[in-house]
Amino acid sequence: MSTLKDVISLKFKSMQGDGVLFHGEGQRGDHITLELQKGRLALHLNLDDSKPRLSSSPPSATLGSLLDDQHWHSVLIERVGKQVNFSVDKHTQHFRTKGEADALDIDYELSFGGIPVPGKPGTFLKKNFHGCIENLYYNGINI
Repeated sequence: MSTLKDVISLKFKSMQGDGVLFHGEGQRGDHITLELQKGRLALHLNLDDSKPRLSSSPPSATLGSLLDDQHWHSVLIERVGKQVNFSVDKHTQHFRTKGEADALDIDYELSFGGIPVPGKPGTFLKKNFHGCIENLYYNGINI
């Protein structure tokens, strides 16, 4: 699946400060990962990068604090080409992605909650998300 524009929205609540909410990656190095890290929401997004992906690489953007408070938090990720708007609750961060291309080229399988997709090798060793996710939309599709 190759997209020039992506819109991802969801609500979540958690009592744990670490865990992967969703992850997708492609054959040529593209990837998108949204995860809680020490109570903050981190977005890893890379387009067409030939360098191997390291699970410890710094996130493209980090927002929020104390998001492991068992309250509902709203997330909106809007990407057009390399330009990204990343919003958590009422805070928004604008940034440009790394990589050569404008399209995000990922496999059709996305994993939610950090659980690896069946039949795929584990691509990262991160904690699974423990909490609730609702109103999850990926490019207009209600997941």
